[in-house]
Amino acid sequence: MRNLEYGNTDSLAGESQFIQELKKISLVVCKNTASVLLKGERGTGKRLFAHLVHIEGKNNPEDFFELDCRVYSDDEVSRFFDLVSQLPSFEFLGKTIFISGVETLAWKLQEQLLTLLNQVHAERKNIRFIFSTEVNIEDRIEQGSFSKDLYSLMSLVPVNMIPLRNRKEDILPIANYYFGKLKAQSGLPFEGFSEEAKEVMQNYFWQGNVAELINAVERAFITGEPPFIKTADMALGSANGGPEAAGGVLETAQGVQDKTLKTAVNAFKKAYVTKILEENNWNQTKAAKVLGIQRTYVIRLIEELQIRK
Repeated sequence: MRNLEYGNTDSLAGESQFIQELKKISLVVCKNTASVLLKGERGTGKRLFAHLVHIEGKNNPEDFFELDCRVYSDDEVSRFFDLVSQLPSFEFLGKTIFISGVETLAWKLQEQLLTLLNQVHAERKNIRFIFSTEVNIEDRIEQGSFSKDLYSLMSLVPVNMIPLRNRKEDILPIANYYFGKLKAQSGLPFEGFSEEAKEVMQNYFWQGNVAELINAVERAFITGEPPFIKTADMALGSANGGPEAAGGVLETAQGVQDKTLKTAVNAFKKAYVTKILEENNWNQTKAAKVLGIQRTYVIRLIEELQIRK
């Protein structure tokens, strides 16, 4: 029941000024190969936007390639960059490469990517690079851990992806859009959302942004019963989804004599990482992708926090 995100700019559902501007940007950048840098929290639709730019450029969907730097090893990323650099000019035509988690690249890989981008620019190869990050790379540049030259080439067109909780007018339009897609795919006789479900969605914190909302609607089609999707069908947990939604996790710190912030943070990290590992059947690679970190860091957290299956 996936591949819901793809399509044209109609899939950028919403009524906010942000969505209107995003649609305009996609229609402009699809006409050239300027590098785009998408900045924002996880789940804000960076991959969706990248794919839309590719499709709006009248390109073959099969020519959209993805590289998540948080999942693959340094050697695998390096080999990918080598492969792209060796492609002849005609092989580049109409291709888009979406590179996420670019902030995690080691310095050596940053230099390799910089060389690749300079090569593509010098040889005028018709290929588009779209990058995404969940951190403020400018801070990394000041700290000396990220290349200023690479950042300049990556961010010819910078786009800030606003969190869903900061544009509440988009929540119901997005939910209704994916409701329609899922109803058509499933054939289930749902008529819409209950009034209570609509109110809860409007007031929910949406820590996971658009991705969390899509998952909630999809979950409702699996567990709910027609005619209307109810709040419980979406399994949103806390009614407001705010910081108190993590209360159950933070309970692990209760009763501990050491009340320092470090102890509380470690207790939260241990409970949260354990929860994500359990949800992904203890697959460290999948858990790393959900957490937005490298697999090696997941392994280190498991050891440091003494997480046991």
